[in-house]
Amino acid sequence: MKRFAVLLCGVSIATCFQWFNDRPYAPTPRVSTRKVERKISDCYYKKYLPYNDTESKQCLFFTGGNSYIPGELYNNFLTKLSEKNIIVNVVNEDLKKNQVALKAVTNNEPTVIVAHSSGTSEALAQCKYLDNVERMVLLDPVDSRILTDRGNMDKPYDFSYQSLNEIFMINAEKSYKWRMFPPRIPFIPLFSLTMDKIDVPNKNKLNVREYGHSDILDYYWGLIMHNSISEGVDNRNPLMIEEYHEWLSELIGDYIHNCTITRNPAIIHYID
Repeated sequence: MKRFAVLLCGVSIATCFQWFNDRPYAPTPRVSTRKVERKISDCYYKKYLPYNDTESKQCLFFTGGNSYIPGELYNNFLTKLSEKNIIVNVVNEDLKKNQVALKAVTNNEPTVIVAHSSGTSEALAQCKYLDNVERMVLLDPVDSRILTDRGNMDKPYDFSYQSLNEIFMINAEKSYKWRMFPPRIPFIPLFSLTMDKIDVPNKNKLNVREYGHSDILDYYWGLIMHNSISEGVDNRNPLMIEEYHEWLSELIGDYIHNCTITRNPAIIHYID
């Protein structure tokens, strides 16, 4: 039995290495990173920081729940994103209320916004104060103007007076699917932010077939959501979530560094 287990382990490891060897593009080099707390203008915020950040790019990350959800729920994904040599500044309530501090966090350097769920509306609202943001990555974007600006819900966001000129939208398809047997209501049925609501010159979209809205969260938080109101990937093996976070961070990291969207045939069954 021990020999069989050792043989099985060896086959699994070889398969894992083959998965990486078959990748048709060079992955973004991984670097060591750490999570730190910073203070600027009486605002405390979390930052994921590569140890050697001399050649790093940077992003502002807006969490779900209109950015009220703590960034700690995204810790595994944000760590992996930072390992792609990216400084990740997590926007919280204090930074949202202080646009001067929010701009100062970026040191007025080129910055990409990454936003999840209804954090998108918060991110879009902040763009008017961030002339160093030209690109955004939107993960299952939700238009929360139904709560704050209902009169403009049917109108597109206007960025003609801002620097934003490109968005990359990534939708986890299980967030939008209805199911009859057993019955399941999608997590984002009515208020998803669609391409026609964002008036920018360049728009890109990618659908992830097997995953749901909350699979971006750390494993146990995603499991709670999967078992309650937000269905995710059927296979709840922690390694599936780990692989998803690695793939998603690689995809976004490549976009931040190189302005490219890489479709990897090794995992093409995830992608439309």
